[in-house]
Amino acid sequence: MSGVTPVGAFPQTPVTQRPGPGANSTPVIPLNILDAPTQRLYALGVYTALFAWKFYDWAQLVEEETESFWLFLKWLGIDFVFLFGLPELRIPWLELSQLFVVVAFFFHAIFDWMLMFNIGFPWQAWLFGFVKVFYDREVAISEHNVKISSIIHNSSLIMGRQIINILPEGSAVLNPEHQSFCLGDDRKTAALPLFFNATIPIEVELIRTDLETNQNESIKLSRVQLRDIERKAKRESQDGVQPAVQYEYVVKKPGIYQLGRVLDEYKLEVNRKTPPTFVVPCPKAWVGPIAQSGRCLGDLSDVSLQVEGTPPLKIKYSRTINGKDHSFHFQSLQPEGFSSPLTGLRSTSVMGLCEEDFSWARPHRVPVGLNESMHVSGEWQYSVDEVQDAFGNIVKYESGVDDVEAKPKPKHLVQNFVVKERPHVRLEGCDLRRPLKVAKGESKELPVRFQIPGSGPEGTAHTLTWMFSPIDTLTESGDHGDVISTGTYDAKNARDRPMISAPGLYTLKSVSAGSCEGEIQEPSSCLLLNPLEPKLTLRAEDIPDTCAGNSIGLRVDMDLIGTPPFLVRYDVISNGQRRSERVTIPGLRYQMDLIPRTAGHHKYIFTHIGDDIYSKGQKLTGSEYVLEQDVKPAASALIQHSTGKMGSCLGDEVAADILLLGDPPFTLEWEIIHDGKRKQHKATNIQENSFQIRTKPLTQGGEYTLGLTSVQDKRGCRNFLQDELKISVRRQSPRAAFGQVEGKRKMLAVEGSAVKLPVRLTGEGPWKVFYTNSEVVDAEGKPKVMESMVKHDNGYLAVKGRGTYTITDSWDSQCHGVVDAKASTFEVDWFARPQMSVVLSPGVTEDEAGGYKVEDVCEGDVSGFELALQGTPPYTVEYEVRHRPLQGSPSLSKKKFEASLGKESIQADTAKAGLYMYKFTSLEDHLYSSDRSFQPLLVKQHVNRRPSATFAKAGQTFKYCKSEQDNEDGIPVTLTGVAPFVLEVEIKHQSASVPEIYRTPPITSRTYDLRIPRQHLRLGTQQIRIRDVRDASGCHSAAAADLSSSSSVQVQLFEAPTIYPLETRTDYCVGERISYTLSGTPPFEVWYTFDGAERRAKSPTTSFRRVAESPGEFVITTISDKASECRAPVRIAKTIHPLPAVRMSQGKSVQVDIHEGGEVDILFEFFGTPPFEFTYTRSTNARKGQRSQVLETRHEVSHEHTKVIRASLEGTYEVVAIKDKYCAFSTQGAEVGKERGKGQKAIKY
Repeated sequence: MSGVTPVGAFPQTPVTQRPGPGANSTPVIPLNILDAPTQRLYALGVYTALFAWKFYDWAQLVEEETESFWLFLKWLGIDFVFLFGLPELRIPWLELSQLFVVVAFFFHAIFDWMLMFNIGFPWQAWLFGFVKVFYDREVAISEHNVKISSIIHNSSLIMGRQIINILPEGSAVLNPEHQSFCLGDDRKTAALPLFFNATIPIEVELIRTDLETNQNESIKLSRVQLRDIERKAKRESQDGVQPAVQYEYVVKKPGIYQLGRVLDEYKLEVNRKTPPTFVVPCPKAWVGPIAQSGRCLGDLSDVSLQVEGTPPLKIKYSRTINGKDHSFHFQSLQPEGFSSPLTGLRSTSVMGLCEEDFSWARPHRVPVGLNESMHVSGEWQYSVDEVQDAFGNIVKYESGVDDVEAKPKPKHLVQNFVVKERPHVRLEGCDLRRPLKVAKGESKELPVRFQIPGSGPEGTAHTLTWMFSPIDTLTESGDHGDVISTGTYDAKNARDRPMISAPGLYTLKSVSAGSCEGEIQEPSSCLLLNPLEPKLTLRAEDIPDTCAGNSIGLRVDMDLIGTPPFLVRYDVISNGQRRSERVTIPGLRYQMDLIPRTAGHHKYIFTHIGDDIYSKGQKLTGSEYVLEQDVKPAASALIQHSTGKMGSCLGDEVAADILLLGDPPFTLEWEIIHDGKRKQHKATNIQENSFQIRTKPLTQGGEYTLGLTSVQDKRGCRNFLQDELKISVRRQSPRAAFGQVEGKRKMLAVEGSAVKLPVRLTGEGPWKVFYTNSEVVDAEGKPKVMESMVKHDNGYLAVKGRGTYTITDSWDSQCHGVVDAKASTFEVDWFARPQMSVVLSPGVTEDEAGGYKVEDVCEGDVSGFELALQGTPPYTVEYEVRHRPLQGSPSLSKKKFEASLGKESIQADTAKAGLYMYKFTSLEDHLYSSDRSFQPLLVKQHVNRRPSATFAKAGQTFKYCKSEQDNEDGIPVTLTGVAPFVLEVEIKHQSASVPEIYRTPPITSRTYDLRIPRQHLRLGTQQIRIRDVRDASGCHSAAAADLSSSSSVQVQLFEAPTIYPLETRTDYCVGERISYTLSGTPPFEVWYTFDGAERRAKSPTTSFRRVAESPGEFVITTISDKASECRAPVRIAKTIHPLPAVRMSQGKSVQVDIHEGGEVDILFEFFGTPPFEFTYTRSTNARKGQRSQVLETRHEVSHEHTKVIRASLEGTYEVVAIKDKYCAFSTQGAEVGKERGKGQKAIKY
């Protein structure tokens, strides 16, 4: 069956289809030839190999300083081919998207750039060291690659070591560091440390003393535990030496533990120390129960902390008030009469106690009372943070500051209180001197002011209690009598007050809010009274007329009882008509005259009386509150005017209407008072009850008074009158005139804009102003009169036309005005429109067509012309620049600029040759925008093309010898322009700061071979650049305007190459690098001899370096470079010395066991050139799992090839550094080099 997969076969890799119509996703290499995982493995292998090759090139670049640019291009191409070629193979799971490939190539390019240009990055040193692990080879004198590390890290130079062991004595100790242990809630077991030194026990016995019974219990370690100790000792032993072994014995019961009997493998009792180790119950603490959690300000906290453990105990608790934490300590907590040997001892000296009675170590419970005044309101919290017993066992309940997952403390460790403010209450607006007064049967709020500091309206519910004594039971001093009752009121908020109605003395007794009793402040007593109801008694008598003897009214005397002020209401019935009146009486007695103005029968009915307490009023009934009379009033006259004041214009007449009361005919007398003068007037035989007084024209301004003096009716009784009318007459007529603008009545405005003409008006507004304009006439040709309403005395007339404006007439709100003839006219004219012209100069002339012409200039020269502007700045000018080049189509550009002065410079465009035409099409100033009547200005200018000169072989390098040669080729130059030409070139040597200038003779053709005399050239490389070229038209082209590569070439002048050593010393050591610097043109060839054999080496750079791999004589004889192709003879000799060597204990690792006080001879053998200096160390003997530590370092000198040193201290002795007359070697830092201070150099790696 072909469709069934064989058992044990791997599933085939799924072939994914890449999106796209008709896309072929079949791998280039079929899967039946090479499966997908293998193809991916090969792709990864190629990628890894490329990276290894890349790091190899980078290491060579760092070592040899080769060319970076070509390596960068090389790896850029390789990465491009690999990354963009990999998706084309269509390997399953490696079908990378185009975007991914582009991004990956971008990051590879950045990495190649940093690597091949040796850009510093943080992990460069690490990467270089990593590459060096796999490739650490340099070229040696034998012209072979050698591994430098194999030379300088030669382990055969320092060989051998001496190990000395001091045999120890066995011992055993329990808890040598005197640690304290406890068992509690989260500490179920305790691990007691047992130390065995230089022994393997076969029997261990522990003695446990019970804390409660003080009885001893023997505990022996089991065979399994002893076998664990033996295995651990053998694991940690080195070279047969038994180390100190630590074993942790786990206990689960509290008690006093001591080390009993310990036998070693020879069944001999081991030396042991038996100080007691105390394992006690862990201390603990909690907050005792309380009655209630609510507190009031000033209450005592009454909190009890319970502490349990081995005394003396220490407890740390915190008190938090409104989020502010305060920590407190209690120390030396112990029961009364308790005595402990720990008192006065430090915690470490407890282990030295050798008592048999350990009852003092039993745990005790000690209560700690906290009873402090709660002086701050808010949230209080007491919490237990830490407890410690006498042995230093600490139990912490608080979480760390940085503990993110801190959990709240259990409830038994925390006690929270809410301390509330106490309320305050007092009476306001009522005391014994200011009693409350209320009408009988009515109630009133008890004026209680309730306060709780810091509480909102919702938290002010309270209960109020007071004492009450009726008014008739009070004592003579006004205090409460024998009859006292208590009242209580539950208020919902501070504005909720109890209602009281019974007269008597009310005294606040208590106030409480929640569970907190409050404070009663003064005043706390209030007297409530029910005043008498108001009463009225009337007495009336007639008011006789002094002339006729008739009654003209009633005089009523009122006697009142109650609380002033009183309000008396009464009805008046006159000739069948009824109206209501009222009168306010401030005291207890009052007299009122009832004098009607009309004759007839009048009836007065008093209906109600009210006072300050009984505001609703008491109804009056009975005949004594009804008064009647028949009245014939005396003659009288009234001026019918609502206000008694009126105004008048100067010179106008005033009319006043008079109402006459009585029986006609009347005789009326009045007077007019002005400036202290009175003028009497009289009118007789007035048959009507109305009369009009009309004055003469009032020609003087000021205050007039029209006063009625007397009136007489047909009865002949003359009555005195007091009514009068105030008349205010203006002292002058309203005036109208034009105001001034900048000191004159003339204004310039923008044509067609609205203009506001200032007017100055006197009188009372608003005003009507009539005016004319000389430019505006009616159908008859006369100036047209126009009208405008002005609301303010310093107003304006809004006009829109030019001309002379004249005010013809004016009115204010009441009177006709006059026009000031001297200020009745105002002229309005328009600002002139802006103008523009070109300023003529020697370089700017006017052409025949009315335009302007600017003199011809060369391409790129600075040129321009000036515009003269007239108008109101700033100006805005728009113009067009049309360019007609010598070849090609013309171009057009539009420009715009703003100017603030009367002249503006225009920078001409000379960037390209051809004809330029500047057409100015629009001109605007501050007042006017461009209009259709503006005449454009045209300015023309010709720009000539500049000549040019370029090297035909630009960018190339021309090589010459220092001495001139026959048939030398020149430097070809191509020129454009109008012949003849003058060419100027700049010669800049790489070592010179100032370039040299060379000018050619006139050139008559467009091609030229440039030959520079040798006196203008120097050895080395110089740049030849075309600085300037001038043609027959007078234009020139400077090199500063064109610095492209087409205007410069390189000229090299050579001499024979040379070689110099980087160091003056002649003695070197094996493993050092011998470096030289080369002068000339790379690549170089160097011939040298080593131990009589001649060799040739090539150097692609100016540096030549070789590694001294073996001792001998190294002499450089000849050198040549690529440019000069000549060999220069030299002789530079260097001597290479071998590295010194030392053998300790004949090059072997020797171990010797000695007892305390013994000695060992250590033999040192040296190889090299004496004298020898060497350094050796004594370090701790190596143990498994522990690093050896250097104990001491010694430095010795030997003038012979051998030396013996005696040693008696335990440790490992090793040589770490050796130095002879020429060279030195050290295992610390792998230093290979010469002795410093004698002109010799050390080489470090």
